[in-house]
Amino acid sequence: MAKSITRALLLLLLLVSCGGNENGRYSISGNTGKEGERLYLFGLDNRYERLDSATSDSKGDFIFTLRADTIMPLALIMPDGRSVTLYAEPGIKATLQEDAAMRNGYCVHGGATQMLHDSISRLLDACSSNSERMARIDSFIARYPISEVCIEIIRRYMVEVPAPDNNHIRNRISKLGGILQDHEFFVTTKSSIEKKNSNTLHRLFPHFFYTTAEGNNVTLSTYKEKYTLITFWAPWDKPSTTGVKKLQAVADSVKSKSFAMLNVALDCDTTRWRDTIATDSIAGDNVCDTKEWNSELAANFNIKSLPYSILLSPYQRIIMFGVDLDKAGEHIDSLATGYDKEQERRKLKDKTKKRR
Repeated sequence: MAKSITRALLLLLLLVSCGGNENGRYSISGNTGKEGERLYLFGLDNRYERLDSATSDSKGDFIFTLRADTIMPLALIMPDGRSVTLYAEPGIKATLQEDAAMRNGYCVHGGATQMLHDSISRLLDACSSNSERMARIDSFIARYPISEVCIEIIRRYMVEVPAPDNNHIRNRISKLGGILQDHEFFVTTKSSIEKKNSNTLHRLFPHFFYTTAEGNNVTLSTYKEKYTLITFWAPWDKPSTTGVKKLQAVADSVKSKSFAMLNVALDCDTTRWRDTIATDSIAGDNVCDTKEWNSELAANFNIKSLPYSILLSPYQRIIMFGVDLDKAGEHIDSLATGYDKEQERRKLKDKTKKRR
């Protein structure tokens, strides 16, 4: 009986959403509990290609209002770094509320797609095993094969996990409606799966061109003949900003001169990036890629969470993915020191040959 009621409610909500387009605008409001808290809002696909920000008032209240001609998936970044998925529907005035049953601690009231998303999220977060969660995902996809919500649940529960099962991801994508299968996220996901399968160690790192915070141009060739730790991170992501602080310990542990660090911030807000690296003094060369997750360089790797570090050899080949920054220093120092000694032996050998 409960399942039938839930099914009927969700269907009703979908029908109701068809009549909500009164003025083509969407708003989301809430309360942070403090004055002067900064929040960010950005689109999860190309339907809303911009970053907005808002500051809570003296009572802690905030509001975002934007034009929505169709349903648009958004991400609301809270002051503590937690991300809330929103579905901007035309004519909807939504409110953000705390909800302990949700993994991120928040739910959103307003909009049929939003309610559908939050309902399935509660069920999936409550699952006691992965097999139970996959069964619920299969049931949801079978019931709503063309729902925007399918994108989010596959992304969150299948793609952005420590050990994604590529065969399972392909299988679920194949069950979606044809229109949804052609969505940018799934096209990119399938491409990333193929790249990950062929992403063997010791392949050449992709070429890049950036300008550091000090105004120096850097390319892949800048780091030749050095073990190079390349770290992707984002100033708007709290776990990320905490993680990159560990880079100083890595730098202190490596005594060899044959070592360098490049930190690529995925952030369209260059002012925030500069403020963050100035405040936290992040060790290494710091550059910013304003394309964020659409970064051509970042797209080469199946990055699931930030920060994400890759170690290159002096010959600019990838020798380690997902480097653990807590343990990286000693290992890299050993590699770089060995390289230095090998270079000294080669120089000595060359001098000996010349004398002969």
